[in-house]
Amino acid sequence: MRVSTSFGLSMLGFLSACGSSPERKVAAPSPAQIALAAKAAPSDAALAALYDRSCKSCHSLINTGAPLTGHGAAWKPRFDARGEAGLLNSAKAGLNAMPAMGLCADCSDEQLTALTRFMATEGN
Repeated sequence: MRVSTSFGLSMLGFLSACGSSPERKVAAPSPAQIALAAKAAPSDAALAALYDRSCKSCHSLINTGAPLTGHGAAWKPRFDARGEAGLLNSAKAGLNAMPAMGLCADCSDEQLTALTRFMATEGN
């Protein structure tokens, strides 16, 4: 089975959106935190649908460079450095390998903020 070059490049581009940030050196997540990130979802159904199609692809997997959902140690320095408004701006503009709007082009500011809060909550 042959895979087209354009498909391969598209997938490479999508996966690169999960890239790393060398300035973010924190303790590695525990196995429990990794398991939590893989299954976590917001309790609000509409927000859960947005998370599933936009954020989960990077924030639920180890080694993507994105802070894991529920891994507070990875999120705290981001909140300390930029605050909630700064994180919203980063999500909207994109940061490092994260694309603008974090793959959620139709998200409102309120939804992006709620998604960030959810992902940053230790232990979800």
